[in-house]
Amino acid sequence: ALALGIAIAPVLLAMRRPDAMLERWDTLYHLSALARIRETGDGSSRTLGILSNTVGEPVFYPAAFHDLASLMPVGSIPAVLNGTTLALAVVPWVVGTAALAHVLWPRIRWAWFAAALGAALVPAAPMSEWIHLSAIPNLTGMAMIPGAMAGLLLMWRAVLAREASARQITAVVVVLMGSLLGLALLQPNVAVTLLILLAVLTTVTGAAHWRARPLLAAVPLLALTPMAMLMWTPLGATVTNFSGGLAVPWWTALGEVVLGLWTVWPMALGVVMALLWWPGLVRSFTTPQRWVAVAWVVMAVLYLDAAVDSPLDLSVLYYRGQDRLAMPLAMLSVLLTVPGLQMLVGAVRSSRRSSRPLVVALVCLALIAAGSSLPVRHGNAMKNLAPFQDGRGRFLQPDELAAFAAVAEQMDHRYVLLASPFSGASHMYALHGMNVRFPVAGMSFKGTDEDVVAAVPEAATSPEACRVLRTAHVKYIYQERTPYQWDARYGPIEKADESLGPVLFETSHSRLIEVDCAYE
Repeated sequence: ALALGIAIAPVLLAMRRPDAMLERWDTLYHLSALARIRETGDGSSRTLGILSNTVGEPVFYPAAFHDLASLMPVGSIPAVLNGTTLALAVVPWVVGTAALAHVLWPRIRWAWFAAALGAALVPAAPMSEWIHLSAIPNLTGMAMIPGAMAGLLLMWRAVLAREASARQITAVVVVLMGSLLGLALLQPNVAVTLLILLAVLTTVTGAAHWRARPLLAAVPLLALTPMAMLMWTPLGATVTNFSGGLAVPWWTALGEVVLGLWTVWPMALGVVMALLWWPGLVRSFTTPQRWVAVAWVVMAVLYLDAAVDSPLDLSVLYYRGQDRLAMPLAMLSVLLTVPGLQMLVGAVRSSRRSSRPLVVALVCLALIAAGSSLPVRHGNAMKNLAPFQDGRGRFLQPDELAAFAAVAEQMDHRYVLLASPFSGASHMYALHGMNVRFPVAGMSFKGTDEDVVAAVPEAATSPEACRVLRTAHVKYIYQERTPYQWDARYGPIEKADESLGPVLFETSHSRLIEVDCAYE
């Protein structure tokens, strides 16, 4: 409870209320996705990506998380998003890591407890990723990886021990395929992560059996085949064509891995935990659990590839984002603290001096390290939750939130609200059900989008420009002088003047105009 409190309390304090909204690109998308499912009743992955365009073109987007969240029958959309994310980021992560540790070290009675503590406290836990980047389907899927691996490890042991019948092996395959499908519908790279871990597990533990049972050698090959297809065929083009992400010098990346100062919330606690998992890593190479150490090395290589934007593109299925890879690396690091702690316990017991003072000192050190993370966690959370933050843009500011709430009922939601998606107006679809033309960030212009935006500056005086807006059912135009970020494509919207129609409200940085122009 104390460990969970240290991890969760700073975030809840920064949120202040259950319907707080993270100031991140991805949060806006997930809010709009939940609004669309609530409005239409359609949560299909085949069509949810329709949010990314204005022409009604169905686009595939993994919708499993949004479908789960939409099962909540009541509550505001932001509150539903926050509550679902909190539950799915914390519970399966902590419980699953504890279960996996118990399966790995059943004779160490405290292994599950130590792993649960580590999972709750480790800096790069899925909950930290939520506040850091808001890659919600990705992080909730990663939170389910430890539990899935615990089940797969038990089933693989039965296969190696010849304790599984043909029917049971078939059942294992069916369960694995179902798990992969479910994880892929959360985020495809989550399924990729499970396949990588499965390939490492079956290679390291199965290689000794390949001569006697050659079919076992096919398991890691089959596990890696989907990954290869996504990387080197058009199937993964949506991800492999992605450009961007944080790149750092190689020495910085190496320091992050060695010291546990991953890009997701680096803090002193990570260094303290690294002092445990490094001995555990070395020791694990000489034990039956060596596959965990090998998996850690594999994930560390992928992390380094992403951190330096390596031309090898090994991390391309993770958008070359070390923040996404930090989560499986954190899981494996937490597991490796168990043999590290076992070595520490053995050293304390073998000491000729009284061990009680040393144990007390170590416990105090652990409490201090955990406690020292509180201000860091709160400070990082405030970067994306505080109403204002120096050096960081904001989609939705408190004054415009109140202003929109005041006029929402008098606005005709049959008509379109035109605004930059980087303004507070983009949230009005999720908050008030308004018909927002650009409800998510990063949309591509299609159809008449460019013409509609270009018509705004001339609509007050040009019947032709006014007709373009009327044809697009645009009745409201929102201007924002301090957007989350500037996008020149939406620049013409800011050039409309008050002659276009009455101003419904105005803040120090924005205003909402009701279009009243003549086109005849």
